[in-house]
Amino acid sequence: MIAGFFYDERFTRDAAGTYYSSTGSLPYAVFERYLKHFDRIVVVGRYAEQRERRTVASGAGVEFACIDASRLGRTRLITAVARHVRETLARVDCAIIRLPGLLGPLACREAIRSRTPWMAEVVGNAFDSLWNFGSWKGKVAAVPMQLLNRHAIRRARFAIYVTQQFLQRTYPPSGMWAGVSDVLIDAPEADTLRRRIARIEAGSARAAAVLGLIGSYDVNYKGHETALRALAQLARSGRAVTLRCIGVGDAGRWRARAAALGVHRFVEFGGALPQGRRVLDWMDGLDVYLAPSLQEGLPRALVEAMSRALPAIGSLRGGIPELLERRWLHRAGDHRALAGLAAALLDDREEMKAQALRNWRVASEYAPDVLDARREGLVEQFKEAAIANARGQAARAFAQ
Repeated sequence: MIAGFFYDERFTRDAAGTYYSSTGSLPYAVFERYLKHFDRIVVVGRYAEQRERRTVASGAGVEFACIDASRLGRTRLITAVARHVRETLARVDCAIIRLPGLLGPLACREAIRSRTPWMAEVVGNAFDSLWNFGSWKGKVAAVPMQLLNRHAIRRARFAIYVTQQFLQRTYPPSGMWAGVSDVLIDAPEADTLRRRIARIEAGSARAAAVLGLIGSYDVNYKGHETALRALAQLARSGRAVTLRCIGVGDAGRWRARAAALGVHRFVEFGGALPQGRRVLDWMDGLDVYLAPSLQEGLPRALVEAMSRALPAIGSLRGGIPELLERRWLHRAGDHRALAGLAAALLDDREEMKAQALRNWRVASEYAPDVLDARREGLVEQFKEAAIANARGQAARAFAQ
């Protein structure tokens, strides 16, 4: 049985034909989850020319049928994309459609028209991401895109949400659903916790505490502005703190913003790292992880940080409150509250150790075996529905 996978992700390709996920959100491991149930996955996303290639998406059993929008005129873009989706649906048995986005609702519409069984993967909030993207065009598109995606998700007979509550309230399910994060972490290790506790106990021996943030530099909603303003407040109070950031995109504007706030000496802007060990090693050099997002689904980087027993502070947006204790949450955009929480946490070594243990334990709920058990029951029911649909089509064809 063949499944299509539809999402707005941008993919790049090298000379050898290997595909890469530009944002890192769709490594091959994501498709492996479904290859346990299906013989092959046909991935439809957007093809983009890009020199940087970090996260391998190619692998056995995965075929890419990406859309090269650069070759399509604006006037016929939607028509051409819809035709490409129909052609792909015609050669698969079912579809997994990741939402929100623009490609997703188109794929939902075409799947319904062609009577192709489909399942939704709900990974974020369209309104929040567009409204906080950082351009007037995003604000104009926020409401119609929210309504478009809500309509599509409401028609799904099967849906996987990356949160347990938040996205379900925003996009109410009407069929069978499960709350399963899309994080990719190894099971938290006891050695990680021991090393973290040792680092906390030796904290006073370091010149400066290290805060960390992961997020694309190209958008506003990852909270860089809030973090930088909080850092400026901490610096004015005489506290020795460094902020380290990594992410895709151009950090130029955030460097300029740090300079304007007078904290450029205390900030390090790095590029994106390959998912896995490199990111985890980077996290091991932090004292507190920050998730000051203006919008979120369920932040994978925060779960990764928790798996490294990192104390963390986050905003009240999206699925973040499902991960952290209420007292370590702040209103989105409130840099004064973030600075106050960071100072309070760094000053309390026993609380740092308590949060390290607590976060490490919570991250255990996101270990692969735990998430796979939640996901596989729903995917198997979806597959059974797809098999029944295929049998029905075969019977109708035979009767004719």
